Amino acid sequence: MKDQVLDRILNKSSFPHKFERLEVDDNFCIIDTSEQVQRFAHRPEEMTLGKDIRLSFPELIGLEDILKAILYGKQELFELQGIRRGLNQPSHLYINIYIIREQYDNFQNSLIVLIEDVTDKIVLKHKLLNQTNEANLLSSALINCKSYMEQVIASMPDAFLVTSNFGKIIKVNHAAEELFGFSQEELINQPISLIIDDQVVIKAIYQHFAAQQNFQNLEVVCKTKTREKRLIAFSCSVISQGTESLEDIVFIGRDITTRQRREQRTSAQYTITRILSESQSIKQAIPQILQSMCQNLGWDLGELWTPSQYIGTSVKIHNVNAVLRCVEIWSSRLVSGREFKGVTWQTTYTPGVGLPGEIWIQRSPLWTEDITQDGDKRRSPAAAEAGLHAAFGFPILDDNEILGVMVFLSRDIQAKDTELLEMVGSIGSQIAQFIKRKQAEIALVESEQRYRDLFENANDLIQAVNAYGRFLYVNRAWREAFGYDEIEIASLNVFDIIHPEFRQYCWQKFYRVLSGEKQEQIKAGFITKNGETIFLEGNINGKFIEGHPIATHGIFRNVTQ
Repeated sequence: MKDQVLDRILNKSSFPHKFERLEVDDNFCIIDTSEQVQRFAHRPEEMTLGKDIRLSFPELIGLEDILKAILYGKQELFELQGIRRGLNQPSHLYINIYIIREQYDNFQNSLIVLIEDVTDKIVLKHKLLNQTNEANLLSSALINCKSYMEQVIASMPDAFLVTSNFGKIIKVNHAAEELFGFSQEELINQPISLIIDDQVVIKAIYQHFAAQQNFQNLEVVCKTKTREKRLIAFSCSVISQGTESLEDIVFIGRDITTRQRREQRTSAQYTITRILSESQSIKQAIPQILQSMCQNLGWDLGELWTPSQYIGTSVKIHNVNAVLRCVEIWSSRLVSGREFKGVTWQTTYTPGVGLPGEIWIQRSPLWTEDITQDGDKRRSPAAAEAGLHAAFGFPILDDNEILGVMVFLSRDIQAKDTELLEMVGSIGSQIAQFIKRKQAEIALVESEQRYRDLFENANDLIQAVNAYGRFLYVNRAWREAFGYDEIEIASLNVFDIIHPEFRQYCWQKFYRVLSGEKQEQIKAGFITKNGETIFLEGNINGKFIEGHPIATHGIFRNVTQ
């Protein structure tokens, strides 16, 4: 079976394959690597044996269920394609990730992570695209036979437009009609501004052509007849009649909106994962999530709707009496929506009413192309006044328990994006799990407060650490042994103070605790604030809420000799 899966990977293209290899155990800890795999990691310094693969490949965060399915033979293969590395470097690196199962004779399973360098393939595709556009432009300039030229232009898959030097459209092909939604009669003799909305861009294009210079792959935001925005990559050139005067201008455009949206979705997923991993509280995370979703996906306003409180307790699926209120809004500077925001703050919805209410009762993402036409008498007039149209939203939902609804609005009318709705459904689940963890952490801290006095007077070193390694509590004996005060401890991670020789050992113990095992008689070296090494021995166990790890508790004694 594994050979068949490998054949599928190797037969995906005729390009030479360049693979590096990782092997991880059932705790996602690295147990073997190939020599050069570090250059593909997001954080190469984390690419060491025993460390969690998600530290060096954050793309795998949130995919644990899929990885487990492969590990136990329920799924053969999982792929992540087109991952870009080196965002801040002069040149980019592109990789594909393939994950399969390795089964040994002792019935121990592991995951094989194959990382393919596809940089040359993607660069070649870009070059081929440029060459195709150049060939099209050259053909248009050289063909003198009008009937033959008409056949070529009519059969082109890319949009073809010709304008005068004053910007008036004088010729289009069928692909242009299909792309922009106008008929040939509606386009001919109209200004190019009919489809290119930015006057600054139009002016720059024609000034550029005044110097007899061409454009290649100029990315321009265009608008269709229905006012939907599309990102078009234009190759442009001047048609000269043998004189020095400026003649007609040819635009050959390819719709790259789908590619752009795919890149935006990938960026949004990564950013949301980072925010959830770094945020210390729910109120810190929510505004960042709204802003990140808007900026990465190109939307203008984001809202959080909850049942009468910022983010409260979960609501079971049979509860239809919730009253939804907007408790958080983020908007770009391009939105003039003071009145709309004012109406929103004062508006409440019951399940089934308005877009937030529909999402609440259906428990699934929804989309509307134009909110001003959806019959919401409470906010539609204000939305129209603010110039807002398209909207989508999704529930913050986990196991049929709903915590809230996020809604996003755009100044543009946009057709339904099914792939985006699928993605935000997953994001909603991630956010719900994060919120429930934070709520559990708060409850844990409140519960443990009752025992703080008892712990403070204990001679043993007592600590509580969350699932990310951040300290939730240490007692007086711990502070005296390590020399840190409360403020310093708040910024520490437990792995910051573990002696380097014991970190891999402690990583393994930590993840076993998070997996549900109790670890007894652990002995490890630690580094105090003044640089001294001390040795502690003790026990660690985990705290879980609904199967999710929330914290670890440890009790140690100082056995330094």
